[in-house]
Amino acid sequence: MRTFIQLEQSDRKNLFECLKKECRSLEYFYPSLNISRTMFFNYLSGRYNIPEDIFIELEKKAKIKINSFKKIKKEKYLKKEIELPRLDLSLAEVIGILNGDGHISNINHEICVIGNILEREYLNYLKKLLETTFSLEFKIIEEPTRFKIRTYSKKIVDFLHNKYELPKGNKLGSLHIPKEIFKSRSLLICYIRGLFDTDGSFYLRRKKDPVVDITSADHKFLKQIQQALISLGFNAGISKKKTYIYNKRDIEKFFRIISPANSKHLKKYQNYLNHALVV
Repeated sequence: MRTFIQLEQSDRKNLFECLKKECRSLEYFYPSLNISRTMFFNYLSGRYNIPEDIFIELEKKAKIKINSFKKIKKEKYLKKEIELPRLDLSLAEVIGILNGDGHISNINHEICVIGNILEREYLNYLKKLLETTFSLEFKIIEEPTRFKIRTYSKKIVDFLHNKYELPKGNKLGSLHIPKEIFKSRSLLICYIRGLFDTDGSFYLRRKKDPVVDITSADHKFLKQIQQALISLGFNAGISKKKTYIYNKRDIEKFFRIISPANSKHLKKYQNYLNHALVV
């Protein structure tokens, strides 16, 4: 049995107005309650009564005391328990994505991936992959030139940090391929797919020679990516900020084995193949 607080509309309005004044942003506050954005605003709007423990935290943060409320006890309260995912092909790919254009945050327990707003097909693929892997809803935020897809979960952020050593916040100097992934060929392939889809590129140098590369400002991490590609059978070179594949046969093998999911890369590669056939 759990206790819920039923507020008069005026008291509810006063509570959340005081909360807004005390908080720099509600977006940064509600993850500390370990609830979703949707649930928080359900409490704000009055759609749902507020659990007593959360109500107490709201009062503390808002620095007010509300005396006129009704306590409601419910026999059943089904709290959605977040199940930690096991290390499989999907999670390996997600870790690669987060080591690319993604991040986890210690401040508001955010899990976020950023991409080009034009990559609509990949955005849909990414949302499905993330939601399936973590059994959580991810929200899409569209900006003029990019998209953000994110959710909030302290449990998942701590899991990714403690189990697989994903850095919270600034990634420079802290990136690495988890040992469990490096030891498995199938997991490593999926990890490289996620990393390449977000931080990789395919292009032609001298207008004819194909190149696959993965970019990073972390040279130690680049060396590890190079070692991973070599272990998968590719001839991979390295420069200051890139690890790359120049050999045409290796590039063909890369697209066949790694099987990128980002249509941006696939379209560029297919255009190259079409042009090569014509020539």
